[in-house]
Amino acid sequence: MADPLSDFVGLTRAALVAAGFVRRERSGLVWFEGGSGTPVVLVHGANDQAGTWAAVARSLVQRHHVVIPDLAGHGESEPQSGPIPIPLIVEKLHAVIGDLENITLAGNSLGGWIVLLYTLAHPDRVAQLVLESGGGLNIPLAMPLIATNRDDARMMLRAVHGPNAVLPEWSIDALIARATNSPMLRLTELDTNFVDGRLHEVKTPTTIIWGHDDGVVPRHYVEALRNGIQGATLQIIEGAAHIPHAQQPERFLACLPAIS
Repeated sequence: MADPLSDFVGLTRAALVAAGFVRRERSGLVWFEGGSGTPVVLVHGANDQAGTWAAVARSLVQRHHVVIPDLAGHGESEPQSGPIPIPLIVEKLHAVIGDLENITLAGNSLGGWIVLLYTLAHPDRVAQLVLESGGGLNIPLAMPLIATNRDDARMMLRAVHGPNAVLPEWSIDALIARATNSPMLRLTELDTNFVDGRLHEVKTPTTIIWGHDDGVVPRHYVEALRNGIQGATLQIIEGAAHIPHAQQPERFLACLPAIS
């Protein structure tokens, strides 16, 4: 039987390969890598995978050494069952980054939290930090992330993709299925890894990107990030919701800090 979600994921990953990326695998970790120059590492959110960055990766890989991992427990990376502790995700990201330095490190949603934790642990590695619709604060989200019926699923998907998003029926089915089986449900050690009290420790130049129609992360959340990180700037993208890099890729690229 056809699986439209798997087909969609496969297309995004194939788009990375078509753009010149090579799929790599080591010790249960999978990532895509391509290009040369200053390193850029792109980190996806919960329940997502490396292919989500396909719309911006083609442009970035022409000028930079780009690394796009499947986070631990996501995509094709282990563990495929059991708990996924937040510190494990950070540790496995470090394993993929290896000896890269002077990194522009960008994370979406959960990925924003992970890249913040990585930067706090390895400030000497990160030259520029980009937080897109996330950042690990103990502030309630504007929308629950689990749906058990079609009406709630539609509401959640519009919170993620925008109020005017066209929602194929398979996307609603997939979201309901995730109410009982998804990487997000396996995440652990969240309470002990919020960064609210540590934002002042971030000395890395930071750009915060937020979609104007984001129905998941409220505006006061990203303003708390901006106010807590010294010198941080906030870029708001009209016509985007929770995943600006996929919904408005050209505007997302224009918001990135200059990369030498």
